[in-house]
Amino acid sequence: METRRYHPAIMLFGIAKAIRNWIVPLIIVTIFNNADNWWGTYAKYIVLAIMLLSIVSDILTWFTEKYAADEHAFHLYRGIFSKTSRTVPFEKIQNITKHTNLLHRLLGLTAIKFETGSKEKAVEFKVLTKEEASRLEQLTITDSPEQADIGQRATSEEDDLIRDDTVSEQTVSIAQERTVHFKPTKKELIKASFTSLSFLLVPPLLVSFVLKFDIFFDWSDVRQYLPLLKIWWISTLGLIGIIVVSLLFGMWRVLLKYSNYELASDEANIYIQTGLVSESFFSIRKDRVQGIEISQPILHRLLGLAKVKLISTGSLDISEDTEEINSLYPYFTLKQAQQLIAAILPEYEVEFSMHKLQQKVLFYRLLQPSFIWLAVTITMYFWRPEVFGYQISWWMVSIIALILIEGYRYLNFKHSGYLVSERFLQMKTGAFTTTLFVTKRNKMIEISKTQNPLQRWLGLATIESINRAKPVLHNEMKDVPAREAERFYIWFHQRANDVRRQ
Repeated sequence: METRRYHPAIMLFGIAKAIRNWIVPLIIVTIFNNADNWWGTYAKYIVLAIMLLSIVSDILTWFTEKYAADEHAFHLYRGIFSKTSRTVPFEKIQNITKHTNLLHRLLGLTAIKFETGSKEKAVEFKVLTKEEASRLEQLTITDSPEQADIGQRATSEEDDLIRDDTVSEQTVSIAQERTVHFKPTKKELIKASFTSLSFLLVPPLLVSFVLKFDIFFDWSDVRQYLPLLKIWWISTLGLIGIIVVSLLFGMWRVLLKYSNYELASDEANIYIQTGLVSESFFSIRKDRVQGIEISQPILHRLLGLAKVKLISTGSLDISEDTEEINSLYPYFTLKQAQQLIAAILPEYEVEFSMHKLQQKVLFYRLLQPSFIWLAVTITMYFWRPEVFGYQISWWMVSIIALILIEGYRYLNFKHSGYLVSERFLQMKTGAFTTTLFVTKRNKMIEISKTQNPLQRWLGLATIESINRAKPVLHNEMKDVPAREAERFYIWFHQRANDVRRQ
């Protein structure tokens, strides 16, 4: 077993991080610091010393940390005088996340993180060659070095195929029997740029810039041109320009994130790749998926779209620059989402026809006192603010608040549903954004059943499921019939049959 140092470029990344973190404070205390005291004299030296200490720490870390990997585990070593070692068996690896930012790409490097899902820290390599990252990834999947070398060659060939193929979303078979289930076309990306509403960010940014215009320009020089806005064709051209810039901005945001998107799987794993400039790659074994979350914000629901998220036990942000990557392409239609779940996770069964809550639950929820409404009413009664010179009637605000709260409760009731099948639990909740959670019985680590006095009187109960995630995932369904809650309790305790089957 060969012990290796981390890639020496990690020191360069450490220097870049230290400069990025401390360059702004250094500029502030150097250029804008006019304090006539000891702080004004020595502040820049203090900040500079902290920056240098951070850089020296990263350099010393490279000299004192090593790693090794055999067929069964990672072995991590650190320390000069007090030596510490840590062994992480491959069987504990829950998912793998790779991230390649712009600096990585310029140097032909990458970062990889092996998440254990336990209280222990993940095994993280912030700077590695792509070949070494592939070797380590294959070691966690295969049982021998020979298989790892084969997997490494297949992965390299597959990466070439991914870069060259930008044509369609059709299912294609590639190395190691990996199947590509979805890759967005140009038409789908353009459609997504409108659906994402990213273009709506431009007008607020322009307004913000105009409000701070006097920082860069003298308003007296600009006012002389304002009468030109009264000319209809100039105003029209300006409006068209804003619309074009907004649309281009929306397309740029979507292309930046999803133009290189790919969803693939093989017999045992699921693979998600995304990002154009900064690339991210996520892989997880199918048997390590703890559940599925299908969410529909109000706009997605109106357009018949859905966001699908795979619930994993590990943390999915390999750096502060990355977002969660365990979500599938967020612009699938509900039917597409259902088909893709069936393709990548055939063991999961998603049913959109579920049991609704009883009608008495609606009246029970509508008649519950609202502390938010009470606080708003009392505040408006004593405060009575004025808007544009008109005093707002406290009772009107109180009525509007009550209508909004009761409307929210009604929508939550209307969208709520649950289903307990032989091996699966489904719970759907939400008012404006609905969330459907699906999990298998053997993936639940704990459940609870509770009743308050009113629920007991009405024959209702609240059930809750707890799944492994980071943080631990709690999902609850309020006001189900008490007999269903009791059946759910018995159903969960039969999970031993599922565990024996595995």
